[in-house]
Amino acid sequence: FRLDFILHTYNTTLETVKTSLAEFGEQLDISDVKDSSQKGRNFKININTEDPTIIFDVCSQFGRIRSVKVSED
Repeated sequence: FRLDFILHTYNTTLETVKTSLAEFGEQLDISDVKDSSQKGRNFKININTEDPTIIFDVCSQFGRIRSVKVSED
């Protein structure tokens, strides 16, 4: 599955998220998305994974998941 989503967080760095997700998928791409209307940080995350549930479980520990797109490769 190919996952594309936004993770909104307050106290997490990009490196922390990347390290936490690296073992659960391939072709991981995380970028910082600027949104001056919100406090905290938004990360745009793209990853290929066999089990989307694990990715969402890990990310939910860091903050709120939004704008989810899941596609089969």
